[in-house]
Amino acid sequence: MYLADHEIAAAVERGDVSVAPVRGNRYRPASYLLSLGPRVMTAKTVGGPIDPFSRNDVEDAFHPARQFDQIELTPGELVLAATHEVVAIGPRHFGRITGMSHVARLGLAVHVASDFISPGFGSDAPTAITLELVNHHPRPLLLRAGMPVCHLQIGVLSSPSSRTYDLLPIRYGGVEQPTGSLYWREFGVPSGTSERSR
Repeated sequence: MYLADHEIAAAVERGDVSVAPVRGNRYRPASYLLSLGPRVMTAKTVGGPIDPFSRNDVEDAFHPARQFDQIELTPGELVLAATHEVVAIGPRHFGRITGMSHVARLGLAVHVASDFISPGFGSDAPTAITLELVNHHPRPLLLRAGMPVCHLQIGVLSSPSSRTYDLLPIRYGGVEQPTGSLYWREFGVPSGTSERSR
């Protein structure tokens, strides 16, 4: 079950969910609008295949995060950005990120496939949500830091999670800028193979 606007506001007021800064005009009927933070990681366009098990490959897939006021997203381009707001989700709730129709109709996708926010996300340290922005329009799209770009939906579980996100050994937490993949750290190199780029 997903929460309605007044239920999200009540969950924020109780501290079950944290969104900071919170603005009253950002509530929608069943979501809260999050905006684009001022840092972005652009993808490197040269190089061989990216092996998710290889730290070197993964860390070399994007340029380091840089500050921006506005960025022109070219057709098909992928960048990692982060929400301006930092978020924390309690053990009884979960979140989902969905695109805004205003910018979706201009070709903007706000996530490639990772829309789920686990119970306990950011509970040890409120965290910006990394967005995988892709422009699907045949023309470039101009994005500005601070503009609303996505909905945060809040769902409720039938009971609190027994193993929340903050207890996982590998997690994205406590950061306010976009963060690259940590797949290699959680799953390691498959047995019987070697990491070619080490």
